[in-house]
Amino acid sequence: MINHGRFVSTFDATTADLPTGPPDVTCAAEGSGSRSRVVTVQPRGGQVWTGTFAAPDPGRPALSALLGTPDPAGLCIVERGTAFLGDVLEPASFGVIATTRPVVSAEALPRERVLLLLSPWAITAIGERGVLWTTPRLAVDGIRLDEADGGWVRGVADPDDDEPRDVAVELATGRVRGGRVIG
Repeated sequence: MINHGRFVSTFDATTADLPTGPPDVTCAAEGSGSRSRVVTVQPRGGQVWTGTFAAPDPGRPALSALLGTPDPAGLCIVERGTAFLGDVLEPASFGVIATTRPVVSAEALPRERVLLLLSPWAITAIGERGVLWTTPRLAVDGIRLDEADGGWVRGVADPDDDEPRDVAVELATGRVRGGRVIG
């Protein structure tokens, strides 16, 4: 079973509909348009700052969320499936995380000290120091995670397919067992 949890963070982050002034930080992924998410961040003991985060249209349902990371000062902003990662104490550190397709869901695993970003095809792991690994393509269209224990996360590749396949990923290395490793 996956223990759904949250990481301990040393900041508060919220989204706003409209900026109250010019942003302190602007991050735009390649191919993004004028639509962006405005985020206000209040580091505990630090200066409040705002940022705008723009993403291209993912062409399919995708995640938009503010996610803590194993680093208490780490923030992962997912806007329309595009993930941005940085340190809230250094707003200029935010940048786009390369994932294989839009992020459609995320799993925070505090006990294992990892945040998992799931695309329809692959998994990207975020640790205390940033991106740990990205799996090769594991599925044609969908990954479901069911449990995390013993340093592994397990689930099913293509759970709605006629031939779903069990998949397991080692959290420390990204090593894969099962699934549909494609190209």
